[in-house]
Amino acid sequence: MKVSLSLLLAVVLLTAGAAVHAQNQQPPAPVPSRIQKITDDYYVLLGEGGNTSVYVTDEGVVLVDVKFERNFDDIQAKVKSITDKPIKYIFNTHAHGDHTGGNQKFLPTTQIIAHRNARAAMMQGKLPGPPQITYTDEIGLNLGGKEVIGHYFGRAHTDGDTWVYFPALKLLAAGDSFNTGNGQGQTGSITYGLFIAPGGSLVDITRTLDGVLKWDFDVVVPGHGPVGKRADIIKWRAEIEKLRNRLTEMVHQGKSKDEVTKMLIDEFGWDPKGRATTNSVESMMAEVK
Repeated sequence: MKVSLSLLLAVVLLTAGAAVHAQNQQPPAPVPSRIQKITDDYYVLLGEGGNTSVYVTDEGVVLVDVKFERNFDDIQAKVKSITDKPIKYIFNTHAHGDHTGGNQKFLPTTQIIAHRNARAAMMQGKLPGPPQITYTDEIGLNLGGKEVIGHYFGRAHTDGDTWVYFPALKLLAAGDSFNTGNGQGQTGSITYGLFIAPGGSLVDITRTLDGVLKWDFDVVVPGHGPVGKRADIIKWRAEIEKLRNRLTEMVHQGKSKDEVTKMLIDEFGWDPKGRATTNSVESMMAEVK
C-alpha cells in the first residue's frame, strides 16, 4: 500500500504536536482547602486530597496527612493563619500519595511518623518523603504537654494504617480506613468511600474496627469527607460486614465479577466509575473465596 509523503508528514507533525502538548501540560491547579475548627487547638483542612488535621501545642504543630505535593503552599498558609508555631511532626495514616504527597516539602524541619509497613510501601513505590520514624504496634508523642498516640490495629484500607488518637480531645483521625466520602460525590451509601487497597483486607477490617471502638473517642476525622462521630464508625462497621456477607454469598454461588459489581452498585450505592468499583472488586472476591 502506498502512503503519500504529504500524509506521512501530516501524521508526524500531528504526533509531534500532541507530544509537545502533553509535555507542556501542567498538573491540576491546587484547590484551596477549607478550615473547620473542631476545638481551640484542633482544626481540619477539608478539600482536595485526604483530610489534614492540625493540632496546635505551645511547642509546635502536629499534622495528620498532608494531601498532594501541590497542596503544600496552601497547607502552610492555612496553618500560619491558625498559629505562628512551627510544624514539628506529621503522622501519615498510610502510604498513598493523596495523604503523603507533601511529605518531601516539609523535610528536613519536620519529623514524619508512620507504620513500618507504610514506609515499606512508600519505598517500594519510590514515593518521595518516606517517614523517618516508624513503629510496629503503637507510638506515643508528647509535645507541649499534649499527647498524641499512633496505633496499628491490623489490616483495613492497607496493611499499614495508623489510627491517630488525641486523648485529651477524645478525637480520632482515621485515614482511609473510615471515609464519609471519596472525593467523587455521595450517593447516600455508608460504604460509598470504602476502598480496600493492595495489602488491605475486607475480612480483617471489621476486626480492626472492633479494636478501634475500644478506645474512648467522640469525634472522628475520616480520610475523606465530613467529620463524623463515634456512631458513624459503628454504622460503617455494620455496613461493611453486611456488604462482605452479601459478597461472600455471591462468590460461593459462583457469580461473576460483573454480577458482583452490579450488586455493589444497586444494593450498596457504589459509584459505577469509582476507584473501588473499578479496581478492588476482583481482589475482594478472591479474598472471601
